[in-house]
This record gives sequence, C-alpha cells and structure tokens, in this order.
Amino acid sequence: MPPSPSQSASARDAQVKVSNAPHAGRKTNLREASADWYLCAAAIFKNEAPYLDEWLAFCVLEGVEHVLLYDNCSTDNSRKVLEPWVAAGIVEVLDWPVPWKDGAQAKAYIDALRRLRGRTRWAAFIDIDEYLFSPTGEILPDVLRRYEEHAGVIVNWQCYGTSGHKARPAGLTIESYTRRARTHWARNRRVKTIVDPSMAVEPWSVHLFTVQPGQALVTEDFKPVQVVRTKNGRRRLRHFAAWLPYLPFDPYSVVRPSKEQVSVSDLRINHYVTRSREELALKYKDRDTMLRRDRRSHSRYHDRNEVEDPVLASKAEKVREIIDRVRGADALLLSACAAE
Repeated sequence: MPPSPSQSASARDAQVKVSNAPHAGRKTNLREASADWYLCAAAIFKNEAPYLDEWLAFCVLEGVEHVLLYDNCSTDNSRKVLEPWVAAGIVEVLDWPVPWKDGAQAKAYIDALRRLRGRTRWAAFIDIDEYLFSPTGEILPDVLRRYEEHAGVIVNWQCYGTSGHKARPAGLTIESYTRRARTHWARNRRVKTIVDPSMAVEPWSVHLFTVQPGQALVTEDFKPVQVVRTKNGRRRLRHFAAWLPYLPFDPYSVVRPSKEQVSVSDLRINHYVTRSREELALKYKDRDTMLRRDRRSHSRYHDRNEVEDPVLASKAEKVREIIDRVRGADALLLSACAAE
C-alpha cells in the first residue's frame, strides 16, 4: 500500500524499505492490477506481545505485504509492540471483543474476507504461532503465481515441540525450536488456507473455506479438495491419544480436506504449537472453550520432538534486521514528534 501523506518521512521510508521485495509492482492480470497488495495475512491474537515482532518480520521476509490483525481483548503490551508496524503501513489492528466460545476466530475471518475483497490477490489465514514459507527458497508471491487459476491452496503443518526448553529461550522462535513431529504424523494433515478473497464465500472452519461454485481449493500438488466431516467419535479419543500420539488419525479434527495427505515441498507451515514448557502451561488458559484436562491432553499430544529440523534457523538474522529497521524508524518518528 502506498505510504499515507500523514505518515512522517521516516515511517514512509521504513515502509518502502521493508516492503521492497522482488514481487513489488508486478501485476499480471486484471484482478491483480486493481488490488492494493498481492499477498496479505490475517490473524487473531490475544496476549502475544513477545512473539509479534518476530512473526511479522518473518511474514515480511517471505513476501507478505500487509497484515490484518484482530486483537481479542489482549491485556499485555501487544498494542505498544505493534505501533511501529502500524506506523510503517504494514499492519492494521482491529479490536475484536468477541468471546472465543462464540466463534471469535471464524467471525474475524469473515470480517477479513469482507475487508480484503478487491484489495489483495491472496490472503493467508494463519495464527501467530504459524510460520508460512516455501521450502523451495522462493518468496511466497512467486510460488502463488502458479496457483492463480484456482480459488486457493491449502498448506500442511509441520508441528514443533518444546525442543527441550523448560523456560522461554532468549533466541527467536525459528532458531530456538528445531525439533518436530515426524513429517507424516496424522496431525500434520491439518491445513491452513491461502485464498483469493474474491472467490471465497466464508470459512467452513478456521482451517478451510467454501468457495464460489465452479471453483476449488487445491493441494500444493494441484489436487482439488472438498471439505468433509471427520468420522464421529474420534474427538472423544483425544485424551487417550495424548498418551499414544502416533495413532493413525487426528483426534482434534472436526472437518478436513478430502485429500488426506502431508505434502510440504512447495508450501509449508511450521506450527510452533507448544514453545517451551513454561509457555505451554499458559497456552489457552484464557480459552473458555477448554477445560483443564483438555489443556493437559492437548499439550501432551502436541509436544513432539522426534525429528531435528532447523529449516528456518538460517533466516534469523534477516528477521532481526527487519525488526531493527521497523523499530529504528519508529524511534526516529518519536524523536521527530518530540522535537515538534
């Protein structure tokens, strides 16, 4: 998005520098030509202040141009952390006081679809603990150009565990958590969606979307998918699965894509479900949809550390550079305001 005239020169400069990626300015079809951005991300969050800088910088590094964030009643300093990102024109923050049990996330996604239609060619609907990238080394816009004939593409998880950390480590998430579940673990069949908002109708769940008649979501290997309901009874086995996590089904899935596969050659989401044991104990504590026993079982089930895979660790320095660039511009902005 072009810098606003009301932004200071330093904030405008930060936006231009941070968003100066190889995909900038390339528009290859009429729908794209009328959009403000090629790729946006949308997410809902609550009390994620320690992780926002890194997650946003990583999004920018991978080619995301704009991020729509829904603040679900945070009580930490998240809004303060986000100020320089908002000033740089990268982030838009919306208050979202919808109770979680009333479908806060799905309703946020419905609102995001409405806001982003006609403004972006693609929108990725992900969480703050999900890092979307291409294992090919390409930036996301270059990969997504291969899917422009489709309404959207689904992306599989690779779930990471505590990696032996009892307390939150000093480093970034992508360099500290390097151990994950086996690639084809049943839970890694779970997906998130990158969708064309003009083709999307509504979220079927927070993982999948219904699309216009005659259109389809596809897997990364271009297989059309439909949304199907998981067999009844599996969810009742989630506490049992916490002790036997490699059962051949996902006990948390309610709806799923018709193609049950794990394919992460071109697109992949590193899902840092647990982070450290200390942080894991606090996760979901404010969720009014989860009992204490549910939280314990969920934590045990997802703390998988069988495979060493530091695939994103090499990106840590570039992520830090983007954070410093955005925060440095904010510091200049504050100094300029003080001088005035």
